[in-house]
Amino acid sequence: MLVASILVLASCTTDDAEEIQTDLDVINDETLLNARMLKTDEVINISSTGQGRKKADFELKLKGELTPPTIDDLPLQATSVSQKGKFLAISYNYAGAVYAGAIDLVTEELEVTSQLLAYADINELEFYANSLYFVGGSDRLEKPAFAAKIDFDSGKGQFKSGGTVFEEVGSFTANSVTEFGGVIYVTTGDDMSTGGGIYRFNSSMNLDNYEAIEDARWVEGSGSKIYCVSGDPSTISVFDRNNLEIKEKIEHSAKTLPESKQTIDIDDKKIFVAGGEQGVLVYDMDGKLISNLKFDDNSITNAVSAEKGRLFISNGEGGVYVATYDDDDVEIIGKLELGNNESVNHILLHDDYLYVASGLGGVKMIEIDD
Repeated sequence: MLVASILVLASCTTDDAEEIQTDLDVINDETLLNARMLKTDEVINISSTGQGRKKADFELKLKGELTPPTIDDLPLQATSVSQKGKFLAISYNYAGAVYAGAIDLVTEELEVTSQLLAYADINELEFYANSLYFVGGSDRLEKPAFAAKIDFDSGKGQFKSGGTVFEEVGSFTANSVTEFGGVIYVTTGDDMSTGGGIYRFNSSMNLDNYEAIEDARWVEGSGSKIYCVSGDPSTISVFDRNNLEIKEKIEHSAKTLPESKQTIDIDDKKIFVAGGEQGVLVYDMDGKLISNLKFDDNSITNAVSAEKGRLFISNGEGGVYVATYDDDDVEIIGKLELGNNESVNHILLHDDYLYVASGLGGVKMIEIDD
């Protein structure tokens, strides 16, 4: 096994606390890593569930399944997926009191080329240039919530042993990160008094702005604005991307569980909100509600991903649904028959692929064939 041990030094971004240390392991043994990948070519059917009124004009094929890794014999669960170019990154955490997590780096040929193991929950990640930015929490830091970056070799598809930076942020855990216009935006949840809100970093992970937001869950960029969804109170805060000056607030009326995942996505001048018990809430860019998709299986919608007129919806244990949208309508097609009862934590629609992060069930890589 080829393992590189990294000792990371990072300074706190919110005060003058002493430098902190976090141990990471990088594994580049591809034979070992790919033992967890199962490649296949199975058609995935879409059942109407009594709600779909139209048939899909595309076919879904399951191309690969990656089971989660372990750290110190602790079973990890897949939390999020990010893709850029020929690389896919998958984050993991541990559903318990112990902080533990990992990141897998995967090629477009579904080969696992590198892995990062950490004594930290890793909740979400994002590519930018030849770096991967990730967020989460760790009890090895003075303040649990952190934002971090690690560089990788895009030729070898391997994480580098140098250039890794951790930055402490407020609250107990960081839950989302996005790159927009070369700037890194991070959200941390819980109470504003503990540092919850939205953080703005440059690509070197230097903090240049912060705005307090109650119960921030997810951040997304579009046009000249940054959109941040909160669970309680149920709002979308809209900021100027350059200075985080608040521009408006959209009351999104979702009913969500405390500390649960709640994502938003923006496409074709529509804001798609994972609305918990309310299903999917769709707004125009002026904050007007134009559609509300609800489901009949007591599902809790925790994530949405929209692109090119297709909307995929994660309903946790209720499974994954697909809908279509245009200028005038948003319509459910049906539910993906994935053949398991795993709880879906996150989904990502990117070009011709759908990625489903199913917790302890790992990640399913699904090709969309027109």
